[in-house]
Amino acid sequence: MSTMKAAIYTGIEQIGIQEVEKKSPGPGYVMLDTKCTGICGSDLHSYFGHWGQSDNLAAGHETCGIVVELGDGVTTLQPGDKVTIECFSHCGNCVYCRKGYYNHCLERKWVSQNTHGGFSEYTTAHASGLFKLPESMSFEEGALVEPLAVSYRAIGQARATYQDRVAIIGGGTIGQFALAAAVAAGVKETLITVKYDQQAELAKDLGADHVVNIGETDPNEYVKDITGGRGMDAVIETVGGGHNFDAAMDMVRSCGVVVLVAGYYEPLKVNLGRIVGSEAIVTGSNCYGYTGMDTDFDAAIDLIASGKVDATKLVTHRLPLMEVAEGFRISADKRSGAIKVHLCQ
Repeated sequence: MSTMKAAIYTGIEQIGIQEVEKKSPGPGYVMLDTKCTGICGSDLHSYFGHWGQSDNLAAGHETCGIVVELGDGVTTLQPGDKVTIECFSHCGNCVYCRKGYYNHCLERKWVSQNTHGGFSEYTTAHASGLFKLPESMSFEEGALVEPLAVSYRAIGQARATYQDRVAIIGGGTIGQFALAAAVAAGVKETLITVKYDQQAELAKDLGADHVVNIGETDPNEYVKDITGGRGMDAVIETVGGGHNFDAAMDMVRSCGVVVLVAGYYEPLKVNLGRIVGSEAIVTGSNCYGYTGMDTDFDAAIDLIASGKVDATKLVTHRLPLMEVAEGFRISADKRSGAIKVHLCQ
């Protein structure tokens, strides 16, 4: 039996390397030689027990690798292709897929369904969730396509243009990439709220017009001051929690747009009266799909490959897969200076 190493959750705030069986990919699936995988906020939700933990299977979806084996029926890829993966598979045939909303596919499944994801030496993924990368793109850049695509879609959901002032709540990976996507889109003015020094420094480097440390300044008062009391045209909420939803409603102007992209994992008590009074539009942003004529993944790949977004600025820590426990510890404690932690092979 062929084996490989994989990082498996073993309890709350517990993850470690195990020797597991290396299986050939099934029909429609592809095996990758994993090169780089980022620790996502959703991975931390599982780490802390907010969401379920995979049963003896490696998680990880911010992944870049090289195709090494094809399952039956896969014709769109070849061994040797450099690829990155979406976090889910889709059928391509249901009404949502046909309309371009494949992130709502009626047959949507975790991209590595019942197999090991990116926190393993070899990743198995469904061919429908794989995107080829330019040869010029590094493995590290490839592993950053997925979170950038999430953020790019959130900006798209806001319909933000060069006329709009955009606020982003949260200085983590999704917040920083939302800032970068907004800057690349040429919006009129950007504001981001942060909690840690490394987040503030990165936001300035990415071109934020206003960086508000929530420990020092009231974001709502700051927004009132810079907008003459009007509020921001769009607010992207990337953190979660009722207080952040209410903060978004405080910052957005009447008839503006609030986009929720955070991982909300429990029911919340929030002031919905603000929506009635302001007539603000509140919408979600679910992973990625099509924004306009191109997929969000294609847009993210182009933003990185063209240099319009220097994605690697977000990577603060790089560790080998064998040090996965330390990687999660660092990622879970932002006092470590972490923004994006990568596990590399």
